Amino acid sequence: MTDHLLSGLLLAAGLALFCWDQYRLYVARYELTALHRSTLRDPLTGLANRAGLADAWTQLAALRPWVVVVDLDGFKPVNDTHGHAAGDQVLTAVASRLRSVHGVAARLGGDEFAALLLDPNPAAAARHLAAAIAAPVRLPSGMAVSVTASIGLAPANPAGLAAALADGDAAMYRAKTTRAGVVAFDPLRDDHATADPRPALRVRDLTPTVGVGR
Repeated sequence: MTDHLLSGLLLAAGLALFCWDQYRLYVARYELTALHRSTLRDPLTGLANRAGLADAWTQLAALRPWVVVVDLDGFKPVNDTHGHAAGDQVLTAVASRLRSVHGVAARLGGDEFAALLLDPNPAAAARHLAAAIAAPVRLPSGMAVSVTASIGLAPANPAGLAAALADGDAAMYRAKTTRAGVVAFDPLRDDHATADPRPALRVRDLTPTVGVGR
């Protein structure tokens, strides 16, 4: 074997080893990226979860998005009557409709959703979303079920995402108790500290480090 041939073989072997190492590095980075993304997604609906919403806030806060808090009305009877599989189908249908928003939609847990809205007319966008959510969902059995939504709308809060969500939550509760459908936050009417029979609401404890799916 000539020195020239030996050098060529060694070079080829070295190049192959380098390419293999680069491939392994690419795979490792891809898997880490996929893992990171999975921690930001709700496993049932594919929407952002709490951590994903907080991550989106860090990217969009400078654009001062409106914050939307959505709580479904009539979801529990669907779950109780038709079973959890039907309930999950309703949640995924609602999630699909939420993806139409100009911004980032998230599922906070249970039947509560949220969104960062970049629409120039947030009130009209929220009303359109409420109408979309109210459209019937057809179950595998052929039966159609419907839920509606109480929606609270709040402007970006300089104090951060948790504060804006708390504003949206307070507005959402007024929408629910008055059956108004969509309500914009009013600091003179919406009390964060109002004692009410709701379960402890998820959004008030949201911080950028919290991230749990269903």
